[in-house]
Amino acid sequence: MAHTHAPKEHSGFTEFIRKMSSSRFNYWFGYVSNFSIVVWLNLQAFENGHSILTWYEWIYLPAISLFAWTFLEYFLHKYAYHVWESPFEKGHGLHHEKPYDLMGVPWYLTAVVMIATFYGLSYVFNPAYLGVIMAFVWLGYIGYCIVHHAIHHWEFNSRLFKTLKRHHYLHHAKDNKNIGITTTFWDHVFGTVE
Repeated sequence: MAHTHAPKEHSGFTEFIRKMSSSRFNYWFGYVSNFSIVVWLNLQAFENGHSILTWYEWIYLPAISLFAWTFLEYFLHKYAYHVWESPFEKGHGLHHEKPYDLMGVPWYLTAVVMIATFYGLSYVFNPAYLGVIMAFVWLGYIGYCIVHHAIHHWEFNSRLFKTLKRHHYLHHAKDNKNIGITTTFWDHVFGTVE
């Protein structure tokens, strides 16, 4: 059962999460850090200035990875942000309370986790392919961050944007519905569309 994120008294841990995630520097520098991670991961597919991947691998690996992100986005938003008690769930609860505040996962934590994940998995998988897959999954995450920011802070006269905005605002009213941010696809697949 999904947690309802109503305003409430906060524990010391929740206040710690708020302080770590709500500085303007953390929020905006997160984009710099995340794009740098994407570049670094893609560079793993080059040796002596030449691509280890073929031209068609540079097409289908990014496409599959970006699509995989949309499922990860749905899964993580539904469970890590709304069901499982965790720092992510606490931080996301703060977002539901104050949806216009600039809050983000601390950039240095995501950088450490991504780099450690790459090195850990590269013992099992080819680093060139792994780097590209992880880079484009992470690019999907950046896209999610940008779309989510736009939904709460920008106005566009675009049918797609208005659809995503309405979809997400309904999620803020019913947090177990309309889980997707960048797409409504998985909400239709899993029956969580409102």
